[in-house]
Amino acid sequence: MKTTTQDLAIAIYIINKHAKNAPALYEMKQRAIEKLLKQGKAQKVGLNYSPNPGKALQRLDVLVQVEDYLFHLPSTKEDRKTLNILEYEAQIRNPKASMPLKRAKQILEAYSPLPKPPAVKHSRPKQRPKYIGISTYLNGPRK
Repeated sequence: MKTTTQDLAIAIYIINKHAKNAPALYEMKQRAIEKLLKQGKAQKVGLNYSPNPGKALQRLDVLVQVEDYLFHLPSTKEDRKTLNILEYEAQIRNPKASMPLKRAKQILEAYSPLPKPPAVKHSRPKQRPKYIGISTYLNGPRK
């Protein structure tokens, strides 16, 4: 089944709505948006000061547009050098959409799966040398 950019935008929107309750979803959202940016299906609009900066006094977020939807991602040094700071407009909202969370996860996992960790070669554990001493307790009875 071919996934359109609009389907991806809606899936990211649904994931973003649920991410506060399940922070692991933020990584899924970020992977998908970064892949869309690389493919040219999304664009960085500018920078916004975060209205809820958490522990920081101020934080700049990158505003990314995917189809009719706008999302925020943490900014990088390169973003802060190249993008303009936009005024935060609270009245701008994403269009309403509905999709089951499970379906949104399936779409994003199929589009940008988790990178597989490198294969680890399993080696046999080192054999400890047999204790050679004069203790019959450790070596057993003499033969």
